[in-house]
Amino acid sequence: MTAPAATAGSLRQDARVIGLVTSAHFCSHFYQLVLPSLFVFMADNYGYSYTQLGLLVGVFSIMSAVAQTPLGMMVDKIGARWPLILATGTLGATFVGYGMVGSYEGMMVLAVIGGTANAVFHPADFSILAARVDEKRVGRAFSFHAISGNIGWALAPIIMIPLAKFFGLEMAFIIGGCIGLAVAAVLITQVNHLETDADKPKTERKAVDDLPPEKKGLRLLLSRAALLLLGFQIINSMAFGGIRNFTIPALDAITSIDPALIAIALTSYLIGSSFGNLAGGFAADRYGKPQVIFTVNILIIAALTALIGLIEMPAILTIGVFATAGTLNGMLLPVRDLLVRAVAPKGQMGTLYGFTSSGLSLGNAVTPVVFGWVMDNGDPRWIFYASAILMLLALATYTEARVEATKN
Repeated sequence: MTAPAATAGSLRQDARVIGLVTSAHFCSHFYQLVLPSLFVFMADNYGYSYTQLGLLVGVFSIMSAVAQTPLGMMVDKIGARWPLILATGTLGATFVGYGMVGSYEGMMVLAVIGGTANAVFHPADFSILAARVDEKRVGRAFSFHAISGNIGWALAPIIMIPLAKFFGLEMAFIIGGCIGLAVAAVLITQVNHLETDADKPKTERKAVDDLPPEKKGLRLLLSRAALLLLGFQIINSMAFGGIRNFTIPALDAITSIDPALIAIALTSYLIGSSFGNLAGGFAADRYGKPQVIFTVNILIIAALTALIGLIEMPAILTIGVFATAGTLNGMLLPVRDLLVRAVAPKGQMGTLYGFTSSGLSLGNAVTPVVFGWVMDNGDPRWIFYASAILMLLALATYTEARVEATKN
């Protein structure tokens, strides 16, 4: 039996919706790091090379990127709640499957299925949050959404490695997969709280079909605003991906700081980002000027990032700079998501968010190649200089996209 829907817009209802959606989003990020967390065990138990194991993760990511736009369109067409529930359950089931299949080929099939299911989360999550959460709390809703993903990443190795040590690799996969199945079961009992306009019978829906052709479907995705958002997501993910992926080798090459302290600096950046997620949502809800938050923050982050490459600072100051930059970076995420919401016409949130989120995957795919070439063939300081330049380019595309949003 499903729970009755509470009054839309109440604090209690908003908290329930946010809790349900973020629980599903936690699963999405958790399962993204389950395989990498268990690479050592898989190599030892099955004899797979790290190239083979990396390919499993690569296929999962590619399927997520490719499927996001069509699945976003599907969410806008048939509603978000049942695709979200099915995706959560399917993702959990694929990891139960990893514990049961006995071949690399079987695992590859599961990677394709799991990656496709993972593509549902962003368009479905944001469609539900935008439709169900009161306007005055939607910034904080997007913040908690981002934080739940960070927690999923953080807990994957903490949960999966002990499970593999104590119960064996196969049982670790099965127990880990049951987390997604359990969350899906909870979502089924609360399905009415996940309803968007597209979930309603056609006779009860708002006049989404009355949108002009250029504001929906493929015409929307080829609009200047949508392409600017895609470009922004690609550039932004490259700018901050360079810092996440190459800070340790770059600083090790250009400074005398102990590698353990460099790792602490990077960790402080990632932890600060989670606190910034929440602060950014509160600031956007309270002051209502997301463009100011984005502009000021990214200018400061770009300056701090360039400074890291320009000046060798003491370890304690380096850690402080990274913590500050990470916190300011975290504040950008809810502001970024609010921009997508501002550009999306009514009933097209899933389509637009699925399309623009593919830019994150594309940026993350390009970053290791480009910045890896810089590390191999250039001055490691350019890891930080290039990241700072990309941040300024991200600001330019963000600003242009906001201009387009005001025209809609």
